[in-house]
Amino acid sequence: MDDVASAGVRFQIMRGNQPAFNLSEGEGSLIAFCYFMAKLDSLDNSGKELIVYIDDPISSLDSNHVFFVYSVIEQLLCAPVRKADGTEAYRYKQLFVSTHNLDFLKYLKRLSGPGKQVQHFIVERHGDSPSRLSLMPDYLKKYVTEFNYLFHQIYRCSIQVQQGDNHDHFFSFGNNLRKFFEAYLYFKYPHGTGRDTATERVMRFFAGDEMAGKIATRLSNELSHLEESLDRGMSPIDIPEIQKIAAHVLEKIKAADPDQYESLMASIGVPT
Repeated sequence: MDDVASAGVRFQIMRGNQPAFNLSEGEGSLIAFCYFMAKLDSLDNSGKELIVYIDDPISSLDSNHVFFVYSVIEQLLCAPVRKADGTEAYRYKQLFVSTHNLDFLKYLKRLSGPGKQVQHFIVERHGDSPSRLSLMPDYLKKYVTEFNYLFHQIYRCSIQVQQGDNHDHFFSFGNNLRKFFEAYLYFKYPHGTGRDTATERVMRFFAGDEMAGKIATRLSNELSHLEESLDRGMSPIDIPEIQKIAAHVLEKIKAADPDQYESLMASIGVPT
């Protein structure tokens, strides 16, 4: 209701037919966000080049609200407006959205925008030093899920090493392969005997090539642990062996499900 004395606006939050008291932190955040979006829409913004900053709008909200908040931002702010002449216009010139939530970040990558010129940054703080704004690392910026990232690391290990290349992906190959198998093979083969289900799934994946399955299992286990193989940690890794098994993993995925293989390759920007 309008408050004439203070030249402002007052609201009363209701739960059904009763006034709402003792709002949770999440409820307060959601109400503040909705008020901000409504106020932004009610302003006379014609002819203005708006710069909008939304600071972590899902703070203190549960996962059920993540898509809702994204949808509100997309529909009320980011989606283009069709003018009378048939052309499209946008309600803002620049939009900044900050978040701590990786699920919300995934949705933010879908937002519409003028020219779709997007840059991703991350705020980092180490110890007592001041916070620093830097470019977001590729594994957060490029990939919708960690699954795509793991596939890309396996792909990188499968191709020829060029002079001057960074070899970090070879040192992390065992861990990346193990995690990729855990995700990929669980959905492919959800049932197992329970004795050693992870190994069982790998061997089933490499059906007809038992040797490749055993090598993949050994690499994914030994290269991701040093507890009982300290001497291996003192020796150079075997890049040719890693390249061979990485290429074989890709070949098996391609043979088993070419549609998924093409989609995975497309997700990391590699033409097939």
